[in-house]
Formats: sequence, structure tokens, C-alpha cells
Amino acid sequence: MGKLSQFLKRVKKSRKLVRMTIVGDGAVGKTTLVQALIEKTTDNVNGSNPKEVLDKKEITRTPFMEIESWAYKDLHFQCYDLAGQRTPGGHPLDLIKDQVIKSIDIYIFVFSVDRYESFENLNNWMELMDLDHKHKNGKIGLILVGNKIDLERNISDELVESVVGKRKYFQRYIETCSLDGRGIDKLLDEITDLGKKLLTKY
Repeated sequence: MGKLSQFLKRVKKSRKLVRMTIVGDGAVGKTTLVQALIEKTTDNVNGSNPKEVLDKKEITRTPFMEIESWAYKDLHFQCYDLAGQRTPGGHPLDLIKDQVIKSIDIYIFVFSVDRYESFENLNNWMELMDLDHKHKNGKIGLILVGNKIDLERNISDELVESVVGKRKYFQRYIETCSLDGRGIDKLLDEITDLGKKLLTKY
């Protein structure tokens, strides 16, 4: 490990900074899901005005990626929301792949329960991330999210179970609905607990 990498890891641990990325096909609800997580963090800040907390969060936007930053339960989160529409050569995973995923702690893969192809395409997103080495070393967290549970389900429980669990790719599976908030608390708690565990490994 180089001196720069060691320095960055020390900074990350001292700041209690957890970096994550959320990926999946277009229109599965990734950006709305991130906004629901942020709104939930403001609901849980005791004695604070939610508007003031939202004003303190940071957003960086590009045509193919948004970077959202917020604080919650003594941790600082930075979330890379990657575009779901991928034109070869024009996506952040083509242009700045190493910069985007090199220091990511938690990967959230999202599909929409009403669109089978969005589940099937998760394999393409996982290949683009090239996570095998980091995954085997236990240095990252992988969460699978089935979003839009308010819509008609076109993906069976058995299919989801085939990729989640011990010795399988995803460690956790959570179902959500950004519109009515179902599953958002559970996802936020999972991200927070996983982030704390991963920070202890630095």
C-alpha cells in the first residue's frame, strides 16, 4: 500500500467518512431513493430544523453523476449517484472509473421490482464495477435494493434469494418505496451499521 493510500485511509477514518455509490438501470428510482434517505436523516436530527440540516448537505452535479453529502449518527456520508443510462465511452465508469470506485465502502445496487430486465442487468453493472478482489477481502459492503414495491411485482422471491446470503454476492436485500417511505429506515440503518463496521477495518 502506497503512502498516499495510507494517508487517505487515515483521513477517512478520522473524519468517519463513509463513501458509497448507488447504481442500476435508468428509471429504477436511484435518485429518488437517495433523496428519501437524506430526508429521513433530517427527521432524526434532534432539536434541529430539518430545513437547516438540508441546507448544510452538499450536492455536486454533472451530466452523468450526482455526489450527495450529509451527516448522520456521527458519520459523514458521501454518495455517488451514477447515471443509469449508459452510452459506451460516455459514462463515469468509462471515463473516471478508478476515481469513482477506488475509495467506495458501500455499493448499493438497485432494481425495480416491476421490471425484470432491471434485475437481469445488475450483472452488467457488477461487471463494470470489477469488485471481485475487494469483495473477497471483505473490505466493502454490498446491498441489493428492490425498489418501487408499490408497483406490480415481476420478479420472484426465489430469484432474489439466489443472489443474497452467505457465500453469495449480496450481503443484504432490502425492499423500498421512495414514495411512501417503506424500507427507507431499514436501508438507512443498514448503511449506517455497515459503514461503522467497515471503518473499524482501516
